[in-house]
Amino acid sequence: MTLQTYQSQLVLRTLKSGKTYRAKPNLKLQGEYEALIDLLGLHCECPVFAVVKGRRQNTGGRVSGSVRLTLEVPDDQVHLTEYGVWADFLYAYKYTKPGNYRALRADCVEITFRRYNEILTDLRSQRPLSKYHCPQAVLEKIDPAWLKEVKIPKDTIFTQLGDTILKKLGRR
Repeated sequence: MTLQTYQSQLVLRTLKSGKTYRAKPNLKLQGEYEALIDLLGLHCECPVFAVVKGRRQNTGGRVSGSVRLTLEVPDDQVHLTEYGVWADFLYAYKYTKPGNYRALRADCVEITFRRYNEILTDLRSQRPLSKYHCPQAVLEKIDPAWLKEVKIPKDTIFTQLGDTILKKLGRR
């Protein structure tokens, strides 16, 4: 499956050196990521997110200093989620019982228990790519053999800032 992901220059250097990239936990979303890892049966500390090339995306994923990596990943290494359902889970997670993402707090009125269970079931369920409206790919790692193309965006905030400074100095 052809996927695209925006990653840092450090990730690119890791892959170019022949090493497998494994994401490190994000402390801000640690509980949410641990829940996704459990739901999908992943074997990693932190998931790597990507989009399916040619399919609808909800986010560009690009941040300053990032590079776009195009990967050809074996299908058995790709877990899919519906982007909107993942976003709903991120919102609902704050209403879960501490240490138990499967259960909402008893005083929760923001989301019904039924809807929350539907979210968990949807995240856990794998279906054919054609059944996703806006698929989000979830990986345990990025293998250097999967790297097919690298694009370094020319219009990052640093480039824009540099161009602005040069224009003001009369050098552009």
